[in-house]
Amino acid sequence: MMKKIFGLLFLLCLTFVSFSQYTMEDRIYDYIDNYKDLAMLEMEKYGVPASITLAQAIYSSQAGTNDLVRECHNHFAIMCHTQEWKGETFYRPNDKNRENCYRKYSSDEESYRDHSLFLSTRSRYNKLFYYPITDYKSWAKGLLEAGFSGNPKYADTLVSIIEKYYLMHYDRKVAQKMGDTEALKEVQKPKPERYDSKEEKKQVTQESYISAKPEPKVEQKPEPEPERKITKNTETKPITQTVQVQESTKNQEISNSQTSEQLPEKVNGLNVFVLDPYSVPYKSAYYPYTSRTVYENNKTKFILARAGDTYQKLAAALQLTEKNLRLFNDVYDGSEPIEDEVIYLEMKSTKSQVPYHILQNGDTYRYISQKYGIQLKILIKRNSGNINSYGEGDKICIGCN
Repeated sequence: MMKKIFGLLFLLCLTFVSFSQYTMEDRIYDYIDNYKDLAMLEMEKYGVPASITLAQAIYSSQAGTNDLVRECHNHFAIMCHTQEWKGETFYRPNDKNRENCYRKYSSDEESYRDHSLFLSTRSRYNKLFYYPITDYKSWAKGLLEAGFSGNPKYADTLVSIIEKYYLMHYDRKVAQKMGDTEALKEVQKPKPERYDSKEEKKQVTQESYISAKPEPKVEQKPEPEPERKITKNTETKPITQTVQVQESTKNQEISNSQTSEQLPEKVNGLNVFVLDPYSVPYKSAYYPYTSRTVYENNKTKFILARAGDTYQKLAAALQLTEKNLRLFNDVYDGSEPIEDEVIYLEMKSTKSQVPYHILQNGDTYRYISQKYGIQLKILIKRNSGNINSYGEGDKICIGCN
């Protein structure tokens, strides 16, 4: 009997030792394995670097172990902001014996998507989207400057997490998939092994990785505020160029054997994409902040402008800022939407199932960007030179490899 008891105690001791060896570092690696694909998907859709998303989530959720994740799938500690958040809420006491209100999600995927929208739809974060998608240091610094966290070491902490766990590797994977050659100019470094040896495996606690100090870096002069215009080679203002007005061109050809999709016709050559409101060839989509019909083109939500609409009125009704609404639609001057014009409610996609657009007289890069729901800067990167250097019938790359 005593032998059985000692044997049981021995097994319990082994189990305890094995459990105690599962450190915070192990949890972080497991968290990265579980969520890296989701972070990369969000990066493709909204342009937030996967390394930044993962580092923020690891920091805010203690690698998925805190009550915000357990109780409400909130990986980024995003608070309610009650004037705009209409979903479920979760209250947690703070250090001042008060309760903070946090957003409660139905899934981890919803939390990651709301994080992408949180950054991409607020004007204070606009500057971040001008940095290369592999420039995680500028992103980290920009998040701190924009007030995402009150911790003065927030940027250094994010950079420390990214470099310790080599999260920039996922940024490069997405950049390579998107064909972003500018972002890939950085020297490709081999991904290190998880551990060099058991002896070198560090026992990392929650406090140690949050307070990790970054490597000393050379002071650099601050970069000037980026201009809000998209250029390519000799083309300086592709958005405001003069175009010729012409009649509708029906049944535009999509030259690729892999797709037979027929896209809507161009109503005019006014550098805008207009649809007939009675025969919109896109499926409707859910959007909680408006009673208008919302559609989806290339996985991007949009509405049709009505007579008398302005970007200011639409932004207020949609719980967006006018600055962001104009950014989503590449409108950088004082122009307003015309009736039945497509107005996107979020950042357009970086890829498309449609490989080419056959150029028609009067087409502009902005019109093509709106028509296919693809980001204007991506469209310009995939095509060299001013659009006026092309002729009618030429192929414009949309989603080609």
